[in-house]
Amino acid sequence: MIAVVSSTVSPSALPGHDGARTNLSPEVRLEQTRETVASLVAFGAKDILIADNSPGVWLVERAAALAPARVLHLNQPPIRNKGIGELWLLLAAVGSLGEDQPILKISGRYRIGPGTELSLRDGDDIAAKVPRVGVSGEISTRCYLVRDRSVASRLWQRSLDEVYAERSRIVGPRSLLRILRNSFRPGSDDFAYSDPNTLSVEQASMRALRHLKLRLHAVENLGVEGILGSWTNPRVKE
Repeated sequence: MIAVVSSTVSPSALPGHDGARTNLSPEVRLEQTRETVASLVAFGAKDILIADNSPGVWLVERAAALAPARVLHLNQPPIRNKGIGELWLLLAAVGSLGEDQPILKISGRYRIGPGTELSLRDGDDIAAKVPRVGVSGEISTRCYLVRDRSVASRLWQRSLDEVYAERSRIVGPRSLLRILRNSFRPGSDDFAYSDPNTLSVEQASMRALRHLKLRLHAVENLGVEGILGSWTNPRVKE
């Protein structure tokens, strides 16, 4: 099994679109990522890839501290929609993942425990927690397991497409009028086409699963916990 970690160990000190998002120091985030790696080793991951978009050289100079994980350092502009940033990271990492092996995707600084119910049965394409079903259905993207690199690549690409496509959906008269108006003058729209703050990555991933007709094994307990990097830094456990 391969594990891929979407990561930003050392966020930019410069304000982003909506200001700084965390007061956790890079040193604290590095130690939390070390705990992520340790949990993945204990879980049985034979290869661990950390896809990280930290700017500068802070993490590059300390990458050895995350062994046995490999660190793939990617230059990425600041992105307001964290889901988009994560999906681009994952897609950039596809070429560094081996073929024909299950892939565990986990968000940076979370730890997976032995009590997780994530497993793939015969014929399953993905195992994930499903917090919400129906029209607004979503999967938890903190951690999930996919059958192989091909499934992962198609899932991440389609999820990204779903995020970008959301603005083109007609959900009522106002959206229809906006789409018609912007068809004639798209440049006058103040919407950030490159970095849309629209659909969550959780909903986009569920839509991608449905579009691709992937077989989903829904689990109740992810066995994942960690601290959400924000100004309140709540502890999350799923």
